[in-house]
Amino acid sequence: MLARPIVHDALWRCLCPSFPSHRATAGLVLVGSGAVTRHRRPRAASRCPPLRAFSGATEPESSPYLSPAGFGARTRLPTRANAPSGHGKPALVHLQTAELYERLRREGAAGKHEDVMNIVRILIKDRRERPNSALYAAVLHSYVNAEEGTAGKVRRVLDEMAEDGVELDARGCHCVLETLAVHPDYLLRNEILEYMRERWFSLSARGHNMVVAGLLRDRLFEQALEKIGEMVSQRVQVEGWLWDKTMWLLLDYGEIEEAYQTLLLRQNNGNVKLTTALWTHFLDCAAQIEAVNLTWHSQVIPGYLKPATGTCLKILTLAGRRGQVKLATDVFRVLSERETVFDIHTYEGLMEAYTNAQDLNAALSVAIIMHESALKVSADSIGPIYFFLVQNHSRPMEAFSLLQNFESSGRKVPVAAVNVCLQACVHLKRLEEAIEIYKALHTVCKTGPNTQTFNILFQGCHKAARKELAMFLASEMTQLGLKPDRITYDRLVLVCTQSNDLEDAMLYYEEMRGQGYDMRRGTFEMVIKLGVSAGDARMPAVLRDMYEAGFTPSDELVRSVKMRFEDPPVHESLSGVEGGVAGPRVQDALMSEKSVDSPI
Repeated sequence: MLARPIVHDALWRCLCPSFPSHRATAGLVLVGSGAVTRHRRPRAASRCPPLRAFSGATEPESSPYLSPAGFGARTRLPTRANAPSGHGKPALVHLQTAELYERLRREGAAGKHEDVMNIVRILIKDRRERPNSALYAAVLHSYVNAEEGTAGKVRRVLDEMAEDGVELDARGCHCVLETLAVHPDYLLRNEILEYMRERWFSLSARGHNMVVAGLLRDRLFEQALEKIGEMVSQRVQVEGWLWDKTMWLLLDYGEIEEAYQTLLLRQNNGNVKLTTALWTHFLDCAAQIEAVNLTWHSQVIPGYLKPATGTCLKILTLAGRRGQVKLATDVFRVLSERETVFDIHTYEGLMEAYTNAQDLNAALSVAIIMHESALKVSADSIGPIYFFLVQNHSRPMEAFSLLQNFESSGRKVPVAAVNVCLQACVHLKRLEEAIEIYKALHTVCKTGPNTQTFNILFQGCHKAARKELAMFLASEMTQLGLKPDRITYDRLVLVCTQSNDLEDAMLYYEEMRGQGYDMRRGTFEMVIKLGVSAGDARMPAVLRDMYEAGFTPSDELVRSVKMRFEDPPVHESLSGVEGGVAGPRVQDALMSEKSVDSPI
């Protein structure tokens, strides 16, 4: 009976490491960087042409993947592959070949490039496995590792597969697409997809998701959204992580409208399980009332989401501009539960919501609540009411009637609410209605009128050229003991100038200068023009005061003063003086001009 031949397998070499083997140097070797090859290049398969489409990349340096010399300096396998695991798991060399392939697949999917290369070494050197698509697919798949992989390494592996005649199969294509989702390369991705179409490889649901992820990484948002739409229409499952990734990137790059449309598409697809962080970010970035309403009603009202106070204030402003009273009041409810101290700007958003919703009574009620809350109510804080009143001639009187109803019910009406009615009447050139409101002001506001009230009426007198009415109001203002301000004097000067009453205008101007006030630029010009036409010698001094106030008069105005008063006596101070006294010439006054220009 003949003796059985000795099988030089892995077990034999493990038990008899010093026994020479005639196949020790034959077969396949492994590159030190991780890919596999043979000493003898195999014949290219005639049925499947090599992937020369990927040869456009730069040539790999000294064949880093499939170099015969790659394993020469490393004849011993790494200790990690041979040593038993500390957790009791068997060493890789003790696993069956089928188990190694399964392990290879798992490690590649996990992006463990070093572990993949250890298994490949065992399969090539110990198990005498020939390079095949499964080995290459695992190497390609391992490049999903953010540190180990790059799109250039993927290209080089594909080039060497084409040179050795190893055809890229469907699984390898999917591995490349997944790697390119981490290391984007738009051209290589398109080449892979075209390669799959030529060979009738079908793209799996995961492959579709990876294509979209790669497009998002390339910032090709339009193509990514079109691809998602195709997947939804073809009933291809869009993974939850892809929905989240899409929305995060769209929000971060300011594509709020596209993010909202993606959310609607996701909602229609029956998958709206957004994380709390994403809901919060979406609510904070949302610029459309529809998106805010969707998030608020689905997340905030049920209590799933607690938006920040700053986000609530932004939503309140948006709700005010769009007249969303329900949303604005609900934002107030959320802020009240936190015991937030409301300021004027907070109430202003709610007031704007009521005015845009055509609810004047509620808007005035908010102004009264502000006054009763010890907040200073001014013309600026109730601006939304003013803009609402000037849109119709009947609204100022309607607003004043509502204020009378509030006062009769015991509410404290601020004088600023009455002033806004006066301001609207003046804007609409209905001075008579403004006077009627002024006469009945004491029935609404117990504190009576203030300086702002008379300033509004003086503005109306100027527009209507009613000097006698302005003089009456000025005397009544003095009787009430109200102190005039700069606007009061300025508008009285305008009324007198418009009536060609230069003496009264100069009297108010002298009193104004005594209080330390200056006229506005337009008022200066009107007074000087009237004075030049009347030949008043005080105009050079007024021109000098205009320079000192920081205004630069027009060249025409300066020339008119020069031509009219070539060498006039000009007093240095106008306080208490009706005529001019000896003083510098006009040229000297003009030498002190300043080059500072200021608007009216």
